[in-house]
Amino acid sequence: MIYKSNLVAMLLCFSSGVALASGYFLFFKDSTRVSSAPKQAVISSANTQVNNQPTSLQGLVQVNKAQAADQQTQLAQHVVELNQRLEKKSIQLKQSQQQLKLNQLESVELDDELAIQFEQEADNLEWSYELEVALTDFLIINEFADSAELTALKCKQTICKFELTINQHAVNYGAKLWRELNDKLHLEPWWQQFTLSASQSNDARIEFTVSTQG
Repeated sequence: MIYKSNLVAMLLCFSSGVALASGYFLFFKDSTRVSSAPKQAVISSANTQVNNQPTSLQGLVQVNKAQAADQQTQLAQHVVELNQRLEKKSIQLKQSQQQLKLNQLESVELDDELAIQFEQEADNLEWSYELEVALTDFLIINEFADSAELTALKCKQTICKFELTINQHAVNYGAKLWRELNDKLHLEPWWQQFTLSASQSNDARIEFTVSTQG
């Protein structure tokens, strides 16, 4: 009886152990299923982000291309504007050159006309004296006397010719001196009697031909 009781007890313990083991296995299996679900969600989310990256990169590339195209358009417009300005400047330069040539031709023609008329007219000694005094005073008052001197002067009835020469110690002045002298001459009250004037110069001398008729 004792043996049978022990056997029955052992069978009951074995059955209980099998039941506990089965329950634990089922519980562990359910837990594994539950815990695996978030992992799959995370993996799915990660795959979604990876799949979205090419789309984002394509959008960035498209934006960069659009910006580059806009910059190229602006640059092209700027080049067009510069070319238009250059063309205008070129036209203005050509016009200035043409006007300069025309002025030079007119000056040569005027010199020739004055030279012919000068040879045809009679001398006017009184006018020559008056102009000599005026030019001498002009050189002194405007402080040109130390740099230039009156070396020739002759007046006819309507035309006078005179020449100024740079002094030896002022030879470095050259064209600059003649420009200053010419500008101040035209401001003199007595110079206003001349309606025509022409001049020729180099670094050493300047010659004026002036006329009261024109």
